[in-house]
Amino acid sequence: MDQMATLKYGLRPTVSIAGNATPFAAIYTLKQDDPDGHARALAQIIGTKEFGEAIAEMAVIHIFSFSRISHEEVLFQTNFDGDVVAYFEGFKTLEAPLREVLAHFEGAPGADADFTNLLEFVAAGQVDVIAYFSGYPELTVNQIRRDADWRMKIMEFQKSLARPAGKVAWGATASAL
Repeated sequence: MDQMATLKYGLRPTVSIAGNATPFAAIYTLKQDDPDGHARALAQIIGTKEFGEAIAEMAVIHIFSFSRISHEEVLFQTNFDGDVVAYFEGFKTLEAPLREVLAHFEGAPGADADFTNLLEFVAAGQVDVIAYFSGYPELTVNQIRRDADWRMKIMEFQKSLARPAGKVAWGATASAL
């Protein structure tokens, strides 16, 4: 990993685990007119069902968070499947929510800026991730979802077998799946 190299939009390479799970971290300054208000607004945007569904729809994000590290600054962290440039280019489908989030940071591109300017702003805040841990780095988000779906189907099947036809079954089944 050559931290001195730059990629598209000014992004820098980052560590990767098992050739799949990749982290990104950046620090941004909240707008100074009302840092507390901007922090609350970020929490409200990110906490909506619509935002959560939009992030889940990308089907590559393991973690997406903003943490306030000082009165003025927030740390953005995300872990995802694949390449850092492709990941941020995937936000093209989420351009409106991305603009809404970035509007709370000092120096963020204006409403009329093109998408490339948004990604360049994201890249400008990047800090180096020197190490991190992922419990399942070789699994993609879609593999995890598939496995969870199968687990639920197996548990439901086990429960159906524990109920004799036409009789009430007392007790409960337990599964270590």
